[in-house]
Amino acid sequence: MFCNKPQVNILTSLFLSHGIRDAVVCPGSRNAVIVHDFQQVSINLYPVTDERSAAFVAIGLWLRLRTPIAICVTSGSALLNLLPGVSEAYYRHIPLIIVSADRPTQWIGQNDGQTLPQPDALKPYASSFQLPEIAGNSANDEGEWYANRLVNEALCQCRQHGGQPVHINVPISEPLFSFTTPTLPQQRVIRSWEKSSDKHLPAEVVDAARQASHPWIVIGQYEDSPIPAVLQLKEMGWKVFAENISNHAEWSDMDDSSFSALIAEDTVKDLEVPDFVLYFGGAFVGKHMKQWLRRQQISVLRVDDNDAFPDTFCHLTYKISAPPRIVLPALVREMQNNDGKTANTTSYSVEASSPKYPLDALFLANSTAVRWAQIHLSSHRIAPLTFCNRGTNGIEGSISVAAGYSLVAAGHVFCLTGDLSFFYDANSLFNVRLDDRLRIMVVNNNGGGIFHRLPGLEQSPALEDYVAAHHTFSVKGIVEGYQCLYLTAQTPCLADDFERLFEQLLQAPSTRPVVMEVFDNGEQGAW
Repeated sequence: MFCNKPQVNILTSLFLSHGIRDAVVCPGSRNAVIVHDFQQVSINLYPVTDERSAAFVAIGLWLRLRTPIAICVTSGSALLNLLPGVSEAYYRHIPLIIVSADRPTQWIGQNDGQTLPQPDALKPYASSFQLPEIAGNSANDEGEWYANRLVNEALCQCRQHGGQPVHINVPISEPLFSFTTPTLPQQRVIRSWEKSSDKHLPAEVVDAARQASHPWIVIGQYEDSPIPAVLQLKEMGWKVFAENISNHAEWSDMDDSSFSALIAEDTVKDLEVPDFVLYFGGAFVGKHMKQWLRRQQISVLRVDDNDAFPDTFCHLTYKISAPPRIVLPALVREMQNNDGKTANTTSYSVEASSPKYPLDALFLANSTAVRWAQIHLSSHRIAPLTFCNRGTNGIEGSISVAAGYSLVAAGHVFCLTGDLSFFYDANSLFNVRLDDRLRIMVVNNNGGGIFHRLPGLEQSPALEDYVAAHHTFSVKGIVEGYQCLYLTAQTPCLADDFERLFEQLLQAPSTRPVVMEVFDNGEQGAW
């Protein structure tokens, strides 16, 4: 059984239709109904208690799975804790789908707990989509259409431009926990593509156009010269409805006044109803035509050169982000090519030496770790892939990303980090799903050693305690507190001892992550 919140059930149904199969979920009561629905449809759930870590865990999952990853959090400041990871995903073009449960807007600023303005909270790093709250005991076609369009748009947008985070905010009012809906609602699915001039159109769109018995072209405001391909499609049997502001009115089969006359005479029922509509151009003035098309069961292809998803006729099915002057001639060519062939794709592999160690991936924390590895590990290919949070983050999430990746890794995942990065992200180990695939080496030089290598900074009396954050702590307590295996070692030079320590770390038997703390006894600096 599913929850009795229509907006949540619409979201869940479209997750399945768009192939979203993995979600990092954080605890909370307001988002519990969303997590319930996800669990009911067997979405793979990865529980993470600390929201500061959750987005980075999702990045790690994506690095391994390469499919959009959802993150579900409860209301209030839980959402704000995702910001460092979301900004990282933004700059690395990683498609994260942040789903936040929200409380009623009217309680903002009323001293009601966990209530703050959540829409746009992750901007500019994630586009925000605010779902309507739909009453569970009454049909609300417009609200359901609106929620459907917004979720479709968000799930399409997360894959655009190489991938990007999106934020879906879901208002959920009390009572919260009623699971009485037997099935998910059937939902319209919108597909979107970006097209360049040298690529074929999506086969799904071309097939739909070919199979249409009564295809139409509808053109709104278009502030450029006519596109000859419109006339070519008209000659192939397509009907054209072009308004005066479209610059294509001379090719139109009907103008707005003629259509209004059909409405007035009640003869519009005799009009041949389109089953496929290609719509381009801006604002569409004809009110009667809009309302009539909204009542029909049609598939609509929207073509424009931006990322907007105008659903003017309430039946948007396909969206191609490209100039109509490119898409329409391509459609003509492919309509004339009746064999249905599309561009051939060629796959290739890059020859590379086999890694020396059985690693699935190498993760480098930021700052000293990535610089040290560049000098000392570049000639030793120890893993097939190397990752580092170099999108925009500093030390945030370095361990969480590796942890997330390890949850779905085929072998060991090795993370090399300094002490400050580890302490900052230590809550990444607060995860019952983590196992021995995650191996972490923490180089503890009692602070941010890299700051001692920045020319001129040594002159500042604030360097040691306030910039480099000197400390005398060990990670042992944290590691053992999270029931991980703790190892320790000392070295005057990590470069000389790395291979021996690394092999010891990999070979240690454990059922939980293994963390080796290496105390750097060398001179202060970059290990």
